[in-house]
Amino acid sequence: MATAETIAIPRADGGTFEAHLVLPERKPAPAIIVVSSIYGVTAGLKHTMDRYASRGFIAVAPDFFWRVGGGALDDTQREAAEARIKGYDNEDGVDDMRRTRDALARRPEWNGKFAVLGFCFGGRHAFLGLTRLGADAAVAFHGSHIHRYLNEAGAVTKPFSFHFAGIDPLVPLEQVEQIRTALAGKTGEIAVYDGAHHGFAREESPRYDPAVAKLSEERAFACLDTLVSAPVA
Repeated sequence: MATAETIAIPRADGGTFEAHLVLPERKPAPAIIVVSSIYGVTAGLKHTMDRYASRGFIAVAPDFFWRVGGGALDDTQREAAEARIKGYDNEDGVDDMRRTRDALARRPEWNGKFAVLGFCFGGRHAFLGLTRLGADAAVAFHGSHIHRYLNEAGAVTKPFSFHFAGIDPLVPLEQVEQIRTALAGKTGEIAVYDGAHHGFAREESPRYDPAVAKLSEERAFACLDTLVSAPVA
């Protein structure tokens, strides 16, 4: 049975920031660093993480907004969510992922393999997990701002599974095609779901689409499941 807890991850200044951790029944196991949408680590995201743990993964979701307010918000608080994004520094976020990985390394439950999974805002982090942190896989659901970092595409050597909405003003199809072109020849998939909207995979989104969410998640697990039995390098 999966078990959940809140853990403290060391910061550079000697303090800590929080992360929600779910451990699978069978251990040691590979880990998924989950990067939330702009709404943070919500109840819906925790429910999703429970599902990943049931598939044999350690799921850990740091509070990436600890510097700018932190905590979970709901969809009625979009103005507040967008306000803290304005104060968010992407390099700090990459460092938080690195520190999360390092915290996992101190736990006997981890087998040394990890993926980064991002929703919306988290999409760029999934991509940068591959290019900067040595992640073994990356998954993104309607991930935004990936196109800003395509100059790093040459560093992508591990599998990815990126899923986009056919109707998405935040990630228009022109951006998706830029990503597809930059990653051509790499091991991975880029899927677009006609008629789906931004937020289709996020349970609390008003645009959540259960059928598309299930299909995209099943395809993502085809990428992630390779880590469950993969030997540690």
